[in-house]
Amino acid sequence: MLPSMDPQRGGRWRDHRQVINGILWRTENGAKWHQVPDRYGPWKTCYHRFSQWEQDGTWARIEKRL
Repeated sequence: MLPSMDPQRGGRWRDHRQVINGILWRTENGAKWHQVPDRYGPWKTCYHRFSQWEQDGTWARIEKRL
């Protein structure tokens, strides 16, 4: 249900699981994006992936499936 991890323009994507954990951490804690711990990767990556998946309907498909 998630976009492919195949290399795209700009290189490899950071692991989806790591980024999703960062997104969930931010959501659960009510923190600002720049407060996402480094163990989840750069906060800008978490924010960009969250935003991109919101716009392209990925989150809606996951929610519907669950």
